[in-house]
Amino acid sequence: MLDLKKLDSYFNEDSVELTPQPVPTVNRHSRLVGLFKLALPSFAAVLIVLLLVFPSFKQDARDVRLDITRPRQGELEKLHVENTTFYITDKDNQVHNFVAARIDETEPGSKLIKLTTPEGIIPLRNDNWLNLKAPYGFYNQNTNLLEMNEKVEMFYSAGMNVMTAKAFYDFNTARGYGNSPVVGQGFFGSLNAQGFEFSAKTEVLTFVGHSEITVKEESFQK
Repeated sequence: MLDLKKLDSYFNEDSVELTPQPVPTVNRHSRLVGLFKLALPSFAAVLIVLLLVFPSFKQDARDVRLDITRPRQGELEKLHVENTTFYITDKDNQVHNFVAARIDETEPGSKLIKLTTPEGIIPLRNDNWLNLKAPYGFYNQNTNLLEMNEKVEMFYSAGMNVMTAKAFYDFNTARGYGNSPVVGQGFFGSLNAQGFEFSAKTEVLTFVGHSEITVKEESFQK
């Protein structure tokens, strides 16, 4: 005969065993302590590395900050370039290259460029050339006119050096000129004049005004 009390007791024991038992507090505490033991050495190592790196990082950041150059007033609106090469094209599409330490637009949108220590070469016929350089000058993009100022030096590849205070070169007409006193030296001798004119097309240099020329004797022999 089936004993119902024993059957009820059997099901009651199974239900007790299937109920999840709470984790003992002692085991949870031990697990947290173990995690802290593993994490503390790693944290200490990271802290030591930060202490070693941070002083140099702080120094580097200060150095970079000191090297930053603030834009001068007006440079955000005007053209400003340093240590560059610029190219000028004449009416015959011949390109002339110049170098300058600084290029600054005088006024925003004016197309009048100030050149610091400009120097360039103007190619001529028969592989000849004319070298121009000065402490400063101006280039007008609208008129294609180059102005050189203060101790302008012009060297002609055929063997002649000319010094003057101010000189102009018009790229539209391939013509150079100046009304300041001129001092020149070359294979023929030396000269002084009140001005000059030069044509790149004909390669003829003309001295204007009162001129004095001293010719070397050996130049006649050549």
